[in-house]
Amino acid sequence: MSAPTEPEYVPLSDEDRAILDLECATVVGHVLHGAMLDGAPVDAAALRARIAARLPAAPELRYRLDERAGAPVWVPDGRLDLEHHVVDAPDGPYDDEALRALVADRFAQHLDRARPLWTIDVAPRAGGGTALLWRVHHALADGATMTRLSHTVLYDEGPVDDTGRPVTGTAVSPPATVRADHERRRAHLVGVLRREFTIGPARSPFDGAISARRDVAFLDTDLAALHASARSAGATVNDAFLAVLAGGLRRWVDHHAGRVTDLRVRVPVSLPREDPSAGNRDSAFDLPLPVHVTDPLERLHAVHELTTRRKDAADAALLDDLLHRLAEVSPPLRHVVDRLRATARAFTVSVSDVPGPRTPVAVLGRRVHATWPLAEIGFHHALRVTAASMVDVLSFGVCVDPGLVPDVDVLADGLRAEADLLVTACQTRPESRAATSR
Repeated sequence: MSAPTEPEYVPLSDEDRAILDLECATVVGHVLHGAMLDGAPVDAAALRARIAARLPAAPELRYRLDERAGAPVWVPDGRLDLEHHVVDAPDGPYDDEALRALVADRFAQHLDRARPLWTIDVAPRAGGGTALLWRVHHALADGATMTRLSHTVLYDEGPVDDTGRPVTGTAVSPPATVRADHERRRAHLVGVLRREFTIGPARSPFDGAISARRDVAFLDTDLAALHASARSAGATVNDAFLAVLAGGLRRWVDHHAGRVTDLRVRVPVSLPREDPSAGNRDSAFDLPLPVHVTDPLERLHAVHELTTRRKDAADAALLDDLLHRLAEVSPPLRHVVDRLRATARAFTVSVSDVPGPRTPVAVLGRRVHATWPLAEIGFHHALRVTAASMVDVLSFGVCVDPGLVPDVDVLADGLRAEADLLVTACQTRPESRAATSR
């Protein structure tokens, strides 16, 4: 049997084109996946050899942007030069502060649109180990795609099938089920409009004209403890992530602004795709995060009620369907709605939580003990918080414009403290499950 023919070009999805349109002099369009490796240092030459051997299973990494009939498309780049894309970071080894400075510097630099939109900096750590700082344009890969690409070209082990793709367990719904789901979502249209287009606080503490400067912070928390705590309270680990975030935000806002009010956060949702290589298909819903609640367990209960309501109503899928239909009927009106949803009064902070491997993985024989995630801030949204898991470690990545959001370590320390408080509260207060189920 002959090998499948590579397509001449691949159209960008509406979501991918919207991400490209956001990029400008002060906003980059990429995300960062930082793999923290134990053991002897890795160099770029060895990593290039690993990726080159596995590249046929990850065709997206050869795509670069081109124009066809006035629209951007992905085209395979037959001249891909891995020596440009995988490089040794200069001036190593790096301690924690130097690594943060390197990430902040790299994250503020735009990827070269004349080449495939990704790079990896190989940074040796002071005291041993290596950080692989993989930047990929969000138009090329969302969180789910980054997980798949990591398994395909980096990891030695992990839950992958015989094609190199991660085993997700996602199945395509039969047509009758899809039709019934569409009818149910239409019935909830009024509710989703009310929930999504509620106007938030008149002034966001993270609103302002952003610059090209970035500051970042990372912290690792005990995922197993958070998961057990959330389960004991009848909640999910994503609820725990949002509850910890609310506590960390309360500490930062109280430190800088004095007056604490609830903040609306935007939670992205990756929707099912029949073809995993067909581009991003993301939606989101907004939540009024209970920042004012000081008790960690009470805050977890409040978050759980909010997220359960949004999930039961299938708000993310319904909103995705609505916006796509609106684009078909009236592209100018869709543009107006998109601009309305992007304002600081629609939501205050964009957050995301990307699940990673549940079993240990390695790169060139070095165990990956954590993955540091980072996503870009946006216009009038000078703070972005991302989380990613690696077995029993949940890592937070915080990205800010330091001119608008100073003292990023105050927020990072607050997140760490709130994670510890939530775990302690769930362990010492056995009434937590009953309180959630009432």
